[in-house]
Amino acid sequence: MRKSVEAQLASLNANTLAGRAGVTFSQVIDRYLTEGLPRLKHSTQMANRSLIELHVRPKWGEHRPVDIEASEVKQWLDSLSVGAASKARARNTISRLLDLSMLWKYIPVTRNPMELVEVKESTKRKKKIVILTPGQFRCIVKALPEPYNLMVLVCGCLGLRVSETLALKWTDINRREGTLQVKRAFTHGRIQEESKTDSSDAEFPLYTGMLKTLKKWRGNQDHGFEFVFASPKTGSPYRDATILTRYLKPAAAKLKIDGIGWHSIRHSYKSWLVAAKINPAHMKDLMRQCDISTTMDVYEEISVNLRTELSLQRAEASMREKRLIPGEETRL
Repeated sequence: MRKSVEAQLASLNANTLAGRAGVTFSQVIDRYLTEGLPRLKHSTQMANRSLIELHVRPKWGEHRPVDIEASEVKQWLDSLSVGAASKARARNTISRLLDLSMLWKYIPVTRNPMELVEVKESTKRKKKIVILTPGQFRCIVKALPEPYNLMVLVCGCLGLRVSETLALKWTDINRREGTLQVKRAFTHGRIQEESKTDSSDAEFPLYTGMLKTLKKWRGNQDHGFEFVFASPKTGSPYRDATILTRYLKPAAAKLKIDGIGWHSIRHSYKSWLVAAKINPAHMKDLMRQCDISTTMDVYEEISVNLRTELSLQRAEASMREKRLIPGEETRL
């Protein structure tokens, strides 16, 4: 109640000199949580709210927006015991709140000081994503029990994000036309009635084998829930983290594949497209990416890796022929 009243008072006082001078960052945060945050996707709301309440408000809540300086924020970010990505999110959140402070006339419209704050390695992926070969992918699918094998199969054959796969409904599948429509995502325990980006919404042709497999799966169900991969107990989609921990990782470990995650399947799909020499324009459509530059970066990175791997294979084969290294039959 107090936070709601403070947000309203801050809004009422915004056009007065005293109001603009006295507003604290905490009051800006309260108004943002009331007016700005609800417009974002549920997963983003949860991440931003947690970050604000755990880090931003305790440190900067009593400051006035006009008194927040880039050097102090940089020093604070360096002292946080969180990863670079979380530091970047904190920096971006403060930047957004300062922009809103200008929009709401709490401070004069000037250059946002957060433009001077840089978080190093915030976009650099530290954990290497495991890329599966088609053979490894088939082995994992065979090793998983139903319906988890079908979830992985759909992700791998269509390049879907796991959140999109879990959110599929039977009405999204047109058996007459042989197509599947991606319309929504299931993340953080909630359905988002929109995909990650505008480009994510797409209709896929389904080959006959996939259609037959999904039809058989529906026939095996003893319930009438709307989701393709609904829990028979709740009717809601399964949780991706639970599937990963209890089924996908153990199955991969038995095959001596370490470090696998849901991203591995989508990234593997990308590498298969490159290996099949699908041109970047078609690859962009298949991956449902907004920007062709993103596709090109992926295409070039995977192409280099594939060429390197092929060169190593050729070199090894040549050395084996010259008996510089033992053949498979002589290895222990």
